Amino acid sequence: MPRKSLLKPDAHVTSVTVLTPAWLAERGVRALLVDLDNTLAPWRSRDPAPEVRAWVRSLQSAGVGVCVLSNSRVPRRVAYVAADLGLPHVAWAGKPRRSGFRRALSALGVARPSEAAVVGDQLLTDVVGGNRIGAVTVLVRPVSPREFIGTRCIRPLEQWILRRCGMEAPDDGARQ
Repeated sequence: MPRKSLLKPDAHVTSVTVLTPAWLAERGVRALLVDLDNTLAPWRSRDPAPEVRAWVRSLQSAGVGVCVLSNSRVPRRVAYVAADLGLPHVAWAGKPRRSGFRRALSALGVARPSEAAVVGDQLLTDVVGGNRIGAVTVLVRPVSPREFIGTRCIRPLEQWILRRCGMEAPDDGARQ
C-alpha cells in the first residue's frame, strides 16, 4: 500500500460537529485529539459554542475519548477550556512533533495511533502531525477569521496545498 502524503488530510469538513460517533466508528476511531484555537473555540477564547459542547457530550456518551491538544503557550487557558468541557489536555504540544500527540494518546489510554483521529484547523501542524503518527486526520474550517499572525501568514500556502490535493472545499459527507 502506498504511503499517505503527510500533507493530505483524510477528511476536510466545515466543523467538528459533523464528525459523528458513527463516522468515527466506521474508521475504527475510538479517540480524538482535538486542537483548541479555531477548532473547538475561536482563537484566544475560553468559550466553545453550545453546539461544540453538545458534540463533546455526544462523543463522551458514545464512549469516544477526547483530548484537547494545543500548541498554545498559555497552558492555563487550555486547562480551563479542557476542564470546562470535562476533557484531558496537552498544552504547548509542539505540533507537528510527535511527542505531544503521544502524550495525548497516553492520556486517553490509546496504544495504537490508528485508533485515533487528529482534528484541527491547520494543515501544517494538526494534519502533518497526525499523519506522522499514523492517525486519521481531519482538517476543519477555522471557526473564526481572527487568528495568530503566524497562522494567518501560512493560510495561503495551506490553501495552495489543499488545491493540489483536490481538497480545497470542505466536504460534509462526514455526517451520519
